[in-house]
Amino acid sequence: MFTRRLVLVAVLAISCLAGNASAFAEIAAIEAAARKEGALTWYVASIDAANAEKAGRAFQDKYGVKVSVVRAASEIMFQRLDQDLSQGAANADVFSSVDIGNFVTLKANGALVAYTPENAKELLPQFRNLDPEGFFHATVASVIAISYNTQKLKPEEAPQKWPDLLDPKWKDKIAVGHPAYSGFLGNWAAQMLKLYGRSYFERLEKLRPQVGRSGFDAVNLVSSGERWLTPIPVAPMLENWAKGIPVAVQYPTDGGILVATPSAILKNAPHPNAARLFMEFLLGPEFNKVLAQAYYETMRADVKPLPGAKSVAEIKVIRPSIEDATKGIPEVAEIWREIFGQ
Repeated sequence: MFTRRLVLVAVLAISCLAGNASAFAEIAAIEAAARKEGALTWYVASIDAANAEKAGRAFQDKYGVKVSVVRAASEIMFQRLDQDLSQGAANADVFSSVDIGNFVTLKANGALVAYTPENAKELLPQFRNLDPEGFFHATVASVIAISYNTQKLKPEEAPQKWPDLLDPKWKDKIAVGHPAYSGFLGNWAAQMLKLYGRSYFERLEKLRPQVGRSGFDAVNLVSSGERWLTPIPVAPMLENWAKGIPVAVQYPTDGGILVATPSAILKNAPHPNAARLFMEFLLGPEFNKVLAQAYYETMRADVKPLPGAKSVAEIKVIRPSIEDATKGIPEVAEIWREIFGQ
């Protein structure tokens, strides 16, 4: 019996080593082909332009493959990609967005390539298998919470839960991104509709919030003190906090909105091998270090968050489902237009 167990262990070990060797050889072949292609274009809406460019430089430094970054808000970026595809233009290699509904549509239309990076198995469990068939993978995540200007509010004065944002005292003091253009704010608005109903937005509209297309508009308004508070992903606010800008984050007691945002390879990618290598990079430690330095959620156990950031294990979070995004965001965008007139 003991001998049989030893034999079984040896067979399993050999199989594991053979599998690792095969995976290493496949990645090496992709890397060699990517270097020959020499470039790729990244359509990205899931992180800000500065950190996208930083990630592109890190990839180029490691592999010698140039990354052309094209950055816009989620729905604007998707509109551009959709226009490319309708015209048969092969411009983008990798697409990263906040609105998972974009990827469901692209997959259904046959516009994506199934590819499961070797690094996918190193992701934390809550970020694995976003699409079981491997057409898109979670590559960026952030928690949407309530951020405020500390020169305007003390911590004990800041809203503690989402309905607290509707207090009449916040009239003319809130900034918010538009849920029809910002993927993060679309996810936030869809959850507010699900939790609190249409009346949430009817009450919010009476407070005359300043609405910008992008969530980054709200970040700038609150950071400058022009507006006092905003529902926003914590990453850009904590990054500003680290620079000495007077802002802070309040994680709502009824749950921060944890949004895991996907990336995928386009079927008509002009640089298919560079695209595959870039997907490996997006799930690897180097890109997660870029994310951690910008206070996005780290998606791997071997990359720790910076001081000041809380991990998802420390806070209550609400995780939108794919259905929440594909059905909830269009629904709430229409409700928003009806109520806000924009």
